[in-house]
Amino acid sequence: MAGTTSNAQAQIELHKALAPRYAYRYSLPFSRLFQEDWHARMIALVPKGAAHVLDLGCGTGFFLAELARGYPRAVGLDISAEMLLVSRQYVPDARLVVGDAERLPFGDRTFDAVFCKGSLHHTRKHVAFLSDCRRVLGPDGVLIMSEPCNDNPLIRFARAVLYKKSAHFDEGDEGFTKKGIVALCEQAGFDVVKVEKYGVFAYVFAGFPDHIGLLKWIPFNTLLTRFFLKLDALLCAIPGLSLLGFHVIVVGKPR
Repeated sequence: MAGTTSNAQAQIELHKALAPRYAYRYSLPFSRLFQEDWHARMIALVPKGAAHVLDLGCGTGFFLAELARGYPRAVGLDISAEMLLVSRQYVPDARLVVGDAERLPFGDRTFDAVFCKGSLHHTRKHVAFLSDCRRVLGPDGVLIMSEPCNDNPLIRFARAVLYKKSAHFDEGDEGFTKKGIVALCEQAGFDVVKVEKYGVFAYVFAGFPDHIGLLKWIPFNTLLTRFFLKLDALLCAIPGLSLLGFHVIVVGKPR
């Protein structure tokens, strides 16, 4: 890709290696259950009347496949061609675009909703990235993001160690505090209309079996995942306990 930045090239190489792991992650029923709950939470935030939606950093296409059921014009963009090869298996009719999320190859006001599920923290120029998201949104559009949340010092420490020590992460990636990500959105020209935490026990034990595989050896792991999802929703709704949330979901509208 001409003009590819050093970070973009690093992300291409990283996700080329990760594509098989992502496919495995989504192949287990209890992990799919967790991901589908996460996706449903985000899709429910799309305003009525929206038709053109973008999954920015669509990866292996599992989220895009769910989007496409309700929004047949959904577009998926990812920097990794290897990821998109997996996507094509699950969303054969979707428009898939190989491109850099930091330089979106779309015209102004193209989309009614832009989804970023774990994409922002892979970039380095956060405000510029978000400003470009605003550019491709219509005046009544929404940006719907879910990003790693570091409000909890223990989570922040664990992520720092993981990003530094594991070959499956880029050391330059980072999580955000709730206040920090809201400030970034506002700097990029968004009014933040909703912020909520997501994922505690289900996130850890069901969300990433390629990293923590304990649950796959436990009988009735799907039922246990359902219990974790209900417990997580309760914890993330209680002030103070929401500090336990591993992700923060943010909805922004262009000013």
